[in-house]
Amino acid sequence: MTSEKSGKMHYAWLIFIGCCFVNAGSMAASISIVGVYMLPVSQSIGVGPGDWMLWMTICSIVSAIATSFWGQAIQSRNINVVTSLSAILLALAVFMFSFGNNVMWFYIWGAVIGLAVPCIATLTVPTLLGNWFGKKQRGRVLGIAAAFTGVGTFCWAPLFTMILQNFGWSTAYQINAALICVFLLPWTLFVFKFKPSDKGLEPYGFDAELASQEADAMKLGASRATALKSAPFWIMMVVVLFTSIGMGFNSNQVAIATEAMDGIMAAPEAAMLGASMISVAAVGNICGKVAFGFMSNRAGLKATFVVFVLAFLVGFGLWVFAPASAALLVGAFLFGSHNALISVGYPLIVRSLYGNKDYSKIFSNLMTVNGLMGGISGTIISFVYQALGSYQAALIAAMVMVIVIGALLLVSCSFIGKIKWDKAAA
Repeated sequence: MTSEKSGKMHYAWLIFIGCCFVNAGSMAASISIVGVYMLPVSQSIGVGPGDWMLWMTICSIVSAIATSFWGQAIQSRNINVVTSLSAILLALAVFMFSFGNNVMWFYIWGAVIGLAVPCIATLTVPTLLGNWFGKKQRGRVLGIAAAFTGVGTFCWAPLFTMILQNFGWSTAYQINAALICVFLLPWTLFVFKFKPSDKGLEPYGFDAELASQEADAMKLGASRATALKSAPFWIMMVVVLFTSIGMGFNSNQVAIATEAMDGIMAAPEAAMLGASMISVAAVGNICGKVAFGFMSNRAGLKATFVVFVLAFLVGFGLWVFAPASAALLVGAFLFGSHNALISVGYPLIVRSLYGNKDYSKIFSNLMTVNGLMGGISGTIISFVYQALGSYQAALIAAMVMVIVIGALLLVSCSFIGKIKWDKAAA
């Protein structure tokens, strides 16, 4: 194995750039901007928003089933073929949405999105960056690449709202599909390589001594069987469940703005405000992830959880009690910051509770709930709006759940250091 010649960029950095494009052009250009399309499409085909959003539930169920298939395929098949296939499926499904004239059409192609998303939007980036970068650089590049999901959402939500208002939702979907192809296929077809040895290289920043220390650290911790018998595991299961329900409001922000500003501004302006809320929430997502890591290192995990849960609560409170443009946008930023709980906070507390030994198995069990409820929750909230004609009841219920989340997180933190870990093998 060799390193890149002096003065020449290591191939790992091309992989990294490609991963940033993938994050900006996959989840950010599909699932994250569903709210832009919800009201215009459902009204156009003559159904309620809850009926239309049911495709997200189907998508979520198919994703949960398909994840293990894609995980094996990425490991055992040609990475260019696998990632390109999933990218094409995603773009095709979004393109086919443009021809939808009944909910069944969206359910069918929503299932195709659910088939594609686990590979291109969930597994590809952490797998490639984990393979191509050494321990010292891995966390940094993963964090930067993850932020591009927020960057993409920030750009695409107002862009496609503008396209939709000027050219219609069908044309918007077609342009959306083209954008996905442009952002994904050049990298999946021509650039991505599964591991450095495929190019005769070592990972960027590879250190044999650090790799040995990391291998030893991975042996420390509690087993999955021990975790399943412990109270904090099930407490965290409820925490993840409630947090995932809260995430469902992301796809409803355009409708929330439309309701809040009814009689104050025209519907197109309210829709653009809702798109801006999605963008601002994406900025909150990015800032929250950075801030959570910074705060937890200095103030500790418990104090950081308190701050972020309060931000989550205040975000919903502004949406309920302060129906003004500025308050809705501030609320969106605070709402968006809660994504740091799932992506940064909960991994940290699970690792603190159970160590490294079976961390991936334990955390994946919790994330199964997140994956399923993340898709279903948006549909549930849309049905509540469809039934009651208002988001007020759903938002107040969400505030109660956030309070429960905060209390349960404090209880879980109290178990840190009290779970018996298995002894490392000599």
